[in-house]
Amino acid sequence: MTGLTRSAHVDTFARDHLPPPEQWPELVFDLPELRYPERLNCAAELLGGTDAGRTAFRTAAGEAWTYGELRARVDRLAHLLTTDLGVVPGNRVLLRGPTTPWLAACWLAVLKAGAVVVTVLAQQRPAELRAMCEIARIGHALCDIRSVDDLVKADVPGLRIATYGGDAPDDLLRRPAPEAPFTAVDTAADDVALIAFTSGTTGRPKGCMHFHRDVLAIADTFSAHVLRPRPDDLFTGSPPLGFTFGLGGLVIFPMRAGASALLLEQAGPRQLLPAIEQHRVTVLFTAPTAYRAMLDELDGHDVTSLRRCVSAGENLPAATWRRWHERTGLRIVNGIGATELLHIFISAADEDIRPGTTGVPVPGWRARVQDARAGRCPTGSPGCWRCGGRWAAAISPIRGSGSTCATAGTSPGTPMSATATGTSATSPAPTT
Repeated sequence: MTGLTRSAHVDTFARDHLPPPEQWPELVFDLPELRYPERLNCAAELLGGTDAGRTAFRTAAGEAWTYGELRARVDRLAHLLTTDLGVVPGNRVLLRGPTTPWLAACWLAVLKAGAVVVTVLAQQRPAELRAMCEIARIGHALCDIRSVDDLVKADVPGLRIATYGGDAPDDLLRRPAPEAPFTAVDTAADDVALIAFTSGTTGRPKGCMHFHRDVLAIADTFSAHVLRPRPDDLFTGSPPLGFTFGLGGLVIFPMRAGASALLLEQAGPRQLLPAIEQHRVTVLFTAPTAYRAMLDELDGHDVTSLRRCVSAGENLPAATWRRWHERTGLRIVNGIGATELLHIFISAADEDIRPGTTGVPVPGWRARVQDARAGRCPTGSPGCWRCGGRWAAAISPIRGSGSTCATAGTSPGTPMSATATGTSATSPAPTT
């Protein structure tokens, strides 16, 4: 495909199924930090540079993984992937299980081995799993032993399932593997790193492809410019890693900042509050309904360690924002994101927040609300989102997956109930 660099993929399915070049938006390179080198492996970038003794992941039971331990375990898994399991660069590898450090380690190992990671939800049923495997032509799966039954029931032809966390001799964590470091596959920055599936609420789910550079870009845009994490932060939240909201908030953002994350297998409002208090969490990612539910449970819980709260996934009512601010003194960072665009692209923080609105385009993004003729909507008028950015072309439904959505960066086909206002995310602005 014209404009793409030399791929490291042996299995070229993902690149072969990108939309044709004429459907791509113009790429805008207006942030220096987004000008990545041509050769880039995002897992190697996330794993490198942080002191080996710093904590990467914690669990509710008190287990802690240092960055050094995480690197060693990822390398061990990558060795197993490329030897025992026969994974080659470009193969799609499905991940399924609760939110644990081992799931995160599998995610990093698949990417470091040059394969394409497809993380699904533990609650998805056999028919859904089979459909996603068919769309992405998945031949390998790493699955928590507790979540394997429905994957087996999906009866996907040719799917090789390796389980972890069990007692069997062939369990992924019990197999012998080299202790030597694993050299990351020399992937291109525009090699597909992951395929994230939409929920399928409008029909057949769409497989949205994201490049290695995109994984870093969400950290170098929303996280770096809006969230502004610190190395001493401890992240936690409710979204699973099968949602890109959770993937960013619980793995990519903390690792990019050299911080740590508390990974909770049970992360409802009743679990979040005691976890925040016990572990002194500083950054929280969850949905408006959870913030609303936690308001009724705040008494008796110390949440003074929190310094950042992020909300996405649905509209954040102004009343919820104000009640949370009154009770905690914290301003919830609201955001709009999409699986097709990987993470949050409209947001605001601190004094720029206006309760009841979402914000402005995140640095690195351009957005506007337009009418049915692609013209800019007057202030106060409803319309459709049009969003684009420096890396939006990489984020595309798999060609042939049954998607009705255009390439990210072009106007979506469905209204998003957006309203143009002078200072909100829908403010008229240049777009690709």
